[in-house]
Amino acid sequence: MILDQLKYPKLTNQSQKWNFITDQVMGGVSTGKFIVDKIKGVKCYRMMGNVSTKNNGGFIQIRAKLKPEINSKDYNGIYVKVYGNEKNYNIHLRTGLTLAPWQYYSYTFSTKKNWTEIRAPLKEFKKSNFYQPQSIFGQNIKSVGLVAGFDNFKSNICLSEIGFY
Repeated sequence: MILDQLKYPKLTNQSQKWNFITDQVMGGVSTGKFIVDKIKGVKCYRMMGNVSTKNNGGFIQIRAKLKPEINSKDYNGIYVKVYGNEKNYNIHLRTGLTLAPWQYYSYTFSTKKNWTEIRAPLKEFKKSNFYQPQSIFGQNIKSVGLVAGFDNFKSNICLSEIGFY
């Protein structure tokens, strides 16, 4: 299921908006921006910025709600087509059982300076907090995010397609 391939930039195929969020919502100092761009002839969302772990911060992200929510039982994983800067990034999934802002399921991947498809099996997503369920299986996924974080670095990643497989 293709969630977005920039047919309607800044809107998913479910007509949900992509939002840009930084750690400044909790006192951090990371900065950045999210634009529609074209890299090597491919239209993409580009997320650029300075990620800083100062003031207990450390992230920037683009996130979209899923409406209708996606049942994790229906898919094996999520995929992204990305062009990066040889840094690590994360995919964050939130469910109805991740109520606090610091709760999510995360998958970390490395980027290359060329277009690459990353396949993230749902069974490999790690929970962020000890009191949420161990696994995402059986839960409805309510949002998906592309995250640059948890280290001090310059973010520069492009996303051309995202979906579930």
